[in-house]
Amino acid sequence: MRVPDIDLLTTVDLLYAAALEPDRWPEALDAISRSVGAIGTSMVPVGPEGTVRSMASDSLLEANAQYQAEWWQRDTPTRRLVTRGIRPGAVGTDRLVMEEEEIRRDPFYQDFLRPHGIAQSMATVVALGPGQLLSVATQRGLGRGLYSPQDVAVLAALAPHIARALTLATALADARRLADDFSGALERIAMGVVTLDGRGKVRTMNPLARQMMGDGLTVVHGTVHATLRADDARLQAAIKAALPGDDLLPARGFLVHRAEGRPPYHVEVAPLRPRLDTLEQVAFGDGGAMLLIRRLDPTRKSVAHYLAAMGLTPAEIRLAEALGQGARLRTAAELLGIAYETARTHLRSIFNKLDVRRQSELVALVTRLSGMVSP
Repeated sequence: MRVPDIDLLTTVDLLYAAALEPDRWPEALDAISRSVGAIGTSMVPVGPEGTVRSMASDSLLEANAQYQAEWWQRDTPTRRLVTRGIRPGAVGTDRLVMEEEEIRRDPFYQDFLRPHGIAQSMATVVALGPGQLLSVATQRGLGRGLYSPQDVAVLAALAPHIARALTLATALADARRLADDFSGALERIAMGVVTLDGRGKVRTMNPLARQMMGDGLTVVHGTVHATLRADDARLQAAIKAALPGDDLLPARGFLVHRAEGRPPYHVEVAPLRPRLDTLEQVAFGDGGAMLLIRRLDPTRKSVAHYLAAMGLTPAEIRLAEALGQGARLRTAAELLGIAYETARTHLRSIFNKLDVRRQSELVALVTRLSGMVSP
């Protein structure tokens, strides 16, 4: 089902603005809510132990306070999602795991959600790091009917941008702990960051991005290019979509290949839009874009020895770990340099050996195993 891009542009812009300016997250959550006809949106860690620290739209502040105090322990739909396995990027409503008859007698719905005017939840799950999952849930009000397939399609269109904005926000938060200001944070962030002006020309580049230039990426006459023609075509299209004035949703992330078989970079392009009431708009016009460049070297804690003990071959282990980090099967195949059909064959073998039936169950298993690995 096609979602009109123009209707989502404001929401997408607010998401990336919130990634850079944390005080704008309530504004971004409100925009998500309006996009799907919800009364509010909340962000809640999935499957934590101990207390929960969550964020919500202003309209849900009272409900969020009560949820953090006690109701998170009685959140039946989230508990079921954790049990069944969650694939980062997945979008769905609570009716996927709850029957209407169960809802009519479940205390979480009747004693918590209903008094706050909430009838239904629809969420997407974001992977912030090994073993760290966050549910971004929109809450439908009583008397407004259940979410439609069109509403699900809208949240699915927003999901990759929600994930990208939260990943950037988390990385900047970590970097800010070691820096005094935003520019200092960009210097320390654990990914290459390039900011572009409204014409797509380089404005700034952090040290890691400068190190990456000359190996798969380069700057020619002030413009970032990929070395390979096919990669560069994707890069230029993504930059064009993120710059102001094109009324296009920013593109999904893609791989940029490097020489001599080195692991590729994963590149995403996010729009940068200044606030209307700031000097930044006078200085930089309608904004520009930001390139986020990640190395795909195997820096994550490996769970290979656990998977080997379960009977997986080295090729199957590499695929399972890639999928466990949230990669789609086709992307994982490209990253590992194998054919898609070969990846499908490996996946069927993995399912048989681990006694799982869905990719979401595999992701959940790898995530849990990752939590067992010592730093």
